[in-house]
Amino acid sequence: MFLCRRLGLVLFAILIPFDPLSTAAQELTEADALRRLDRENARMRALAARVELVRAESRGRSLAPNPSVFYSREDAAGTQDDFLAVQQSVPISGRLGLLNSAGNSALNAAAAQTDFERLQLRSDFRASFYALLLAQQRVTTLEAWTLQLREIVSILQQREQEGEGSRFDRLRAERESSDAAANLASAQVELAQARSRMAAFLAPGTDPTSLRVQGSFSSDTPVPQLGELMDGAWSNRGDYMAAQLQLEQLGFERRAAARLAVPEPILSAGLKRSAALDRTGNGYLFSVTLPVPLFDRGQTAVARLRAAGEQAEAELLGRRSQIETEVSAALETVRLRRRMATEYALQLSEPGADLSQIGRLAYEEGEQGILELLDAYRVSLAANLRSLELDWSAKQAGIELDRVAGREVLP
Repeated sequence: MFLCRRLGLVLFAILIPFDPLSTAAQELTEADALRRLDRENARMRALAARVELVRAESRGRSLAPNPSVFYSREDAAGTQDDFLAVQQSVPISGRLGLLNSAGNSALNAAAAQTDFERLQLRSDFRASFYALLLAQQRVTTLEAWTLQLREIVSILQQREQEGEGSRFDRLRAERESSDAAANLASAQVELAQARSRMAAFLAPGTDPTSLRVQGSFSSDTPVPQLGELMDGAWSNRGDYMAAQLQLEQLGFERRAAARLAVPEPILSAGLKRSAALDRTGNGYLFSVTLPVPLFDRGQTAVARLRAAGEQAEAELLGRRSQIETEVSAALETVRLRRRMATEYALQLSEPGADLSQIGRLAYEEGEQGILELLDAYRVSLAANLRSLELDWSAKQAGIELDRVAGREVLP
């Protein structure tokens, strides 16, 4: 009876958390990991550089045309004429102002798109963070299960040697221990893969084995209503804002192209020096050149930009409908996932529903054999793993809601 009780206590300890790797590596919180992402991720730096590239291109398009300097000499019949002048096109059509406005819209669109892509990258990274957290907790749970099974086998071997135990019980427990070790090995492979996926977001050369995270899948933030999310989605979704700004940019560019029909004069001014026989004279020159927009009045560019604007407007309407669908679906998914996780946790915590304890007592009283006992503990183990996966899926649904809403709704 003493050995039975000892066996029962060992089996009952299966569900006690066990984490032999807790001090193996520094644990990162989600906030710590996101700071490392901002600091180390190459794509984050590339996104910032892209905005500066658009800024430089926009500034160049709205600059006034450069002046030109020319010098010429004419020599005929003993007379020499030297000319030195400066030539400048005068932008009086207003095209430069419109191009400057178009450049500002392009810059704001690039910034909005960059913010959206940064959020997508952060969401992908957060998903990998919590996938690693899930893999860690699975390994921890299976390590505890494997360790306890080994101790059970040891106890049953001792009982068999003392003539108080069954050889079948020992063999069956050994088989269960082998299966547990195989499941643990698979979980450790998944853990290594999860660490590698997270390391890929960080600085090159980051050792995946050095990554260990801590956190919780649960969130105290209440799920918002659909109307509240949709009201903010249009101003928070960077891709939608970028599409609006690109449409605005096309409008400015179309108006600027129409100004090509307005001729912009070219002014020339300078000095003239003439030498004839023994006499030399100095003077000045001034001229005005007015291009005649007879063939190219910007009509081709206007037509092209008008068509591009119509296309962009249609795509903007489609994107708006897509965002509505995405936000609505993601919100419903979060609600369902949270409810599933909550209801399952309540079932596990129901008084008298601990199968492992019931099976242990029945085994000690001789009412059940080793098969029923191991099955009860296997079901309890599966339930705990299932509860972990449901909590994780609810967290992943929250991250997806953040992604489609354009901001972190459920941190």
